[in-house]
Amino acid sequence: MEEVKNQLATQEQFIKQMEEVKNQQVVLKDYVNGFPKESDMLLKTSAIVTLKLPQGSNAVLVKNLYLSCDPYMRGRMSKSHGSYVDSFTPDSFITGYGVSKVVDSGNSNFKKGDLVWGGTGWEEYSFIPNPETLFKIQDTDVPLSYYTGILGMPGMTAYVGFHDICAPKKGEYVFVSAASGAVGQLVGQFAKLTGCYVVGSAGTKEKVDLVKNKFGFDDAFNYKEEQDLYAALKRYFPKGIDIYFENVGGKMLEAVLLNMRLNGRIAVCGMISQYNLEEGEGVKNLFCLINQRVRMEGFIASDHYHLYSKYVEMVIPLIKEGKICYVEDVAEGLESAPAALVGLFSGINVGKQVVVVIFKDYVNGFPKESDMPFNSSATVHLKLPDDSNAVLLKNLYLSCDPYMRARMNKTEGSYFEPFTPGSTILGLGVSKVVDSGNSNFKKGDLVWGGTGWEEYSIINAPQFLFKIQDTDVPLSYYTGILGMPGMTAYYGFYEICAPKKGEYVFVSAASGAVGQLVGQFAKLTGCYVVGSAGTKEKVDLLKNKFGFDEAFNYKEEQDLDAALKKYFPEGIDIYFENVGGKMLEAVLLNMRENGRISVCGLISQYNLVEEEGVKNFFCVITKRLLLKGFIIIDHFNLYPKYLEMVMPLIKEGKICYIEDIVEGLENAPSALIGLFSGKNVGKQVVVVARE
Repeated sequence: MEEVKNQLATQEQFIKQMEEVKNQQVVLKDYVNGFPKESDMLLKTSAIVTLKLPQGSNAVLVKNLYLSCDPYMRGRMSKSHGSYVDSFTPDSFITGYGVSKVVDSGNSNFKKGDLVWGGTGWEEYSFIPNPETLFKIQDTDVPLSYYTGILGMPGMTAYVGFHDICAPKKGEYVFVSAASGAVGQLVGQFAKLTGCYVVGSAGTKEKVDLVKNKFGFDDAFNYKEEQDLYAALKRYFPKGIDIYFENVGGKMLEAVLLNMRLNGRIAVCGMISQYNLEEGEGVKNLFCLINQRVRMEGFIASDHYHLYSKYVEMVIPLIKEGKICYVEDVAEGLESAPAALVGLFSGINVGKQVVVVIFKDYVNGFPKESDMPFNSSATVHLKLPDDSNAVLLKNLYLSCDPYMRARMNKTEGSYFEPFTPGSTILGLGVSKVVDSGNSNFKKGDLVWGGTGWEEYSIINAPQFLFKIQDTDVPLSYYTGILGMPGMTAYYGFYEICAPKKGEYVFVSAASGAVGQLVGQFAKLTGCYVVGSAGTKEKVDLLKNKFGFDEAFNYKEEQDLDAALKKYFPEGIDIYFENVGGKMLEAVLLNMRENGRISVCGLISQYNLVEEEGVKNFFCVITKRLLLKGFIIIDHFNLYPKYLEMVMPLIKEGKICYIEDIVEGLENAPSALIGLFSGKNVGKQVVVVARE
């Protein structure tokens, strides 16, 4: 798409030399706040050179035939920063996608009479100084207007988002919002051709009927008639959603997150519900990214135009054989363009617009020690029945981990079931086998894995225990660097973020069990690393003990966006997310293009009765970000590979690990609670017994 200023300057140079003809243009009066109005755009007549370009020009002069109305254009009508395309310039003509005919060409790739599609002006004639942004139209057996839609940017958006990002499989459950629009109608049909079950949402009965009866979706609903979007999605997707094609954002995204299935994928191409808000709505339920291991990726179709020929090769036969259809809403005349564009944001268009110790009870808010009374009256037999397959453990070290807070609530949809009131809290620990009915474990073995917050535990499912082979390191390390936190840091950083030397890495909760490792892994990779923590002591630890390049106390920063700008003037490539909330909002604004965010925790949200919504999600699209939630228990198959890497680093002193150790089972409740106010320095461990 051409820069407006460059167009105007070049036009003015040869206006003086050549014949002038009248040219109508749609001009943006001024930057727009809130909902755009037709009066924000003027139809005016100006002069432009036509018919003949100056000698030596590499430009192309085109006569515009069809102009495309696209939702992303709303962002260009505001004076905004950080978008993937520049704002329009007030009192200058609007630019967008269109279908055009070449009037004159100084470029060897185009000749007079060629039909093209690509970036052009909202005007009768356009001077294109950078014609490499144009695509020559080879196939004219379909309506030319299709090159503003199914055969243009919207078609590529549907294709890349659904096939490349979501990687659909036959039989999966697909939900499409804005399903009757330029992109949504195609995604639904691509999904049906793949053999998926597809449901769409739209804003009128007419559109719902179109989605079901014309585009062949399995079902559809009018979101404006649903008071509870979560309940509506549960009704249409009782087994959950595998793929969500995101066009809307806001409340719809919040409801979808609650209904995603394990390892679901969300392709984010638009958030039209947010475009006319002066302040974007926050998005809640982001913890579902972790619970359900959801992959959420923003993208911009123009980054993938190298796939255009492959897409056309696939879709043209489908169009000609009637296996896919495309509905357009055509407005006649350049003078109708402002109304057509404004109509997108009120949904007037139909189709593509062309112009768990004892857990007492469930906890609300911040947990208290009194929520976990200590019980010393329970007894256990130190000998298992002869026919048992269980393992009897004497617990040595217990791990305090942030995820345990969620198990104190009576909630559905978490990756762990809630604790049972009146029953022992469960977590991870290091233990010694007292008796075993399982052939994989014998008396005296040291193990780590799931156990109870108690002196002795009977483990009926010992497949979740790992035998400890190496005792040349502190046993407590198997609650941290050699246990679940270590694996979390390893998988989240290396497997999801795929770091490269020289990249810019930010780690929140950086002095914690996971964060301290991520920072050190990043330094070993050759990255520049900054961490945040909540006290001066922790900040000093990050810089002087763990070797972070920089660190800051987030509690002393009134403006997190400004703080990140200070430490990352060139932006962030990788963010290891432990916190959520306002920190995530600020990070999104500071991510670089194609940045990766590994989401393993949202500790700022765990004690809130109602979680905060996170704003700035439009950056997922504009910066082409990858957000991937994960739970490390899904990846314990990599544990031997991790040990092979990390054990030498520990023994050679190339990596260090800080623990905050509390003695005695009776002190476990206060240690766990301390996690949520940041009292711990390093990995929080409870010593039950040292033998």
